[in-house]
Amino acid sequence: MTLRIVTEPAAEPLTVAEVMAWSKIDSSNQEPAPGAVTVALAAPAAPGNVDNGAHRYLATFTTAAGETQAGTVSAAVTVADKTVNGKVALSGIPIGGALVTGRKLYRTIAGGSTYLLLATIADNTTTTYLDNIADSGLGAGAPSSNTAGDPLLTWLITCARRVAERETGRALITQTWELVLDRFAREIEIDMLPVASITSVKYTDEDGNLQTVDAADYVLEPERLLSAWLRPAFEKSWPTPRRIEGAVVIRFAAGYGAAGASVPAELRTWISAQVAAASKSPEGLMAGNAVALPFLDRLLDTYRRRAIV
Repeated sequence: MTLRIVTEPAAEPLTVAEVMAWSKIDSSNQEPAPGAVTVALAAPAAPGNVDNGAHRYLATFTTAAGETQAGTVSAAVTVADKTVNGKVALSGIPIGGALVTGRKLYRTIAGGSTYLLLATIADNTTTTYLDNIADSGLGAGAPSSNTAGDPLLTWLITCARRVAERETGRALITQTWELVLDRFAREIEIDMLPVASITSVKYTDEDGNLQTVDAADYVLEPERLLSAWLRPAFEKSWPTPRRIEGAVVIRFAAGYGAAGASVPAELRTWISAQVAAASKSPEGLMAGNAVALPFLDRLLDTYRRRAIV
């Protein structure tokens, strides 16, 4: 029997902001804003749409959590006659850390001092951009606050959630798992709790073809004796699979819900405590080892699949 994760959860039980508030961690630890981009009139000269006048640029980093505040402002570049040379070449666009998923570029209108959205770069590798946008095509203003989160805390939250899941045998945020068996049993025990739904039951038949069991032919019994159980529906029976390893694959969704608020308070508190304790020395938690917190560790007891006396 093999239990394997298919899809990681799309969110975590706690946000960086919640952990920082709980742990009283300084907000200066967030993903820093980027440095300045290099700007110059495009070469060779060509007509373009950037309006005549002086323009300045800046960049921000974006992460799954949000966006940094405005970065360092560039030197000014002046378009004297856009019918002759109306494009601006940006280079040296800063690359962020491991959690940065993209960058945003902002620019002033001619002679202006407010930075407005010029373009979104949906990666963390591109370092050049050719600006050919008129002032009227610029978007929203650059952010003044950092919502990108602390990269270390983001990793620690994920690590603490995974450790909690291993310790309790429970998926906290909804995720997809597969149970792989060599054959059907009368009742099939599913160890990862809580099971929200069965996505599919597939098997390799005696001719070697992959088949799907009709959902009406089986019943999921919610948590019973610290496991969930899958069994045939009334007057139904499991089909006969081929005698090979991994002939049966049961895919299911497990977790308390899609949002952190659905996770029991004891588990969220334990994760917060782990992140707070590990933030100064993260190596152990990032390696999958919980920090020893004797009192707070009891918070997991109620949720462990094997009861602790």
